[in-house]
Order: sequence, then structure tokens, then C-alpha cells
Amino acid sequence: MKKIRHGSLTLALAAVALGATALAARPAQARLIDLRADVRGGGFTGWGNTANTPDFFDRRGGAGLGAEVGVKLLIFDVSANFFQVLGGNGAEATLTQLLAGINLDVPLGNDKFQSGIDRGHNKNILHPLANFGFALGTPEPIHPPLDNAQISHKGLVTNVGLGYEHFLTGVVAIGAEADYGYHYFTGGGKSMMAANQLYSSGTQLAGFATLTFHLGY
Repeated sequence: MKKIRHGSLTLALAAVALGATALAARPAQARLIDLRADVRGGGFTGWGNTANTPDFFDRRGGAGLGAEVGVKLLIFDVSANFFQVLGGNGAEATLTQLLAGINLDVPLGNDKFQSGIDRGHNKNILHPLANFGFALGTPEPIHPPLDNAQISHKGLVTNVGLGYEHFLTGVVAIGAEADYGYHYFTGGGKSMMAANQLYSSGTQLAGFATLTFHLGY
């Protein structure tokens, strides 16, 4: 329990710092409401802190493809994402996350749209972010409908990260994102945990290139 408290406290303090910064000086270019959907390519890895217990991010990490949908009100963000690891034999593990947190819009440079409904909005945006939520992983591709028998790990995740977007139009942007976080997982139907070990914990690192479609104002 000491490990999870320490990791969660560190990320919680980072989230509070981000929120305080945003409330003190919210960028004028930030959208009031932003609905988004993206496709992404990249990967994740991780390190387990629980002795003699297989860690999902360590054993099942890798490169692949995914997607995310989300909605943001001012700086407060809710999202759901899915990532499919791809290996030498095709589709392998999957990671699904439901997250809530803070996502800031920090304009970069003076390059702005000069006409249309997005007139005055910056084309380049930096996104400091912090999230907390629920995740589940499967060691193999999902065969719908998903049930507990297909899940090897499930539990809580937290992360802080930094994203960047370059808007090609007012609604389409290309970008990149890097996240670092902490997880606390219990086992599912395909758990490899020992009978006397009920949880695994550790840290994870993820990076993606994104193509995002925005709808908001």
C-alpha cells in the first residue's frame, strides 16, 4: 500500500499544479467545448514494482495502433481509448482506458488562422495534461463480447503527459503525445498472478503520433 500511495500522491500533486496554473491564467485561444476523435500509432512499456508478479505493461507492452474519443469543457477532460499491440504474429495484447482529468491548451507562436470560424485561433497548441481512471488489459486480441475471462489485468491508472498539435484546418490536427504514469492492477480471468498475490503495481510510459478531428467552439 505504501507504493501505491507514494505514486498516486506524486501524480495527484502534479495534477493540482496543472489545474492551479490553468485557473490562474487560462489561454484565450482555448475552446470552451471540444469534442474530439483520433487515430494513433505508437506504443507503451512499463516496469512492475511488485515482486514475483507479472506486470501487464512490462510483459505485454509494444508498438501498435489505437483510437481515442473525448470531450473537454474548458480544461476538464473525459476520454476513452483503445490500443492494439501488433507483433510479429499480428494482433497481440490490448489496453483499454477510461480517463478523466485536466488538459490545457497553450498556444505556441503567432501562426493563426486568418479567416473562417476559426479566425484568430493558433495553429500550434501544446497540451500539458494529467489523468486518473480505470484500465483493463488482455494478453490476446479481444473476441467480442469482452468478458472477464479474456482480461489478465484491470485496475487504476494515473498519468501526466505532454501533447502537441498542429492544426491543418480548424478541425483536423496532427500531433504527438508522451505520457508517464502509475498503475495498480488486480487480476482477471487470464491472470498470471500467484494465488497469494492479489495485485501488481508499477509505472508505465507511452508515446503516440496522432491524427485528431475536433468539433467544438
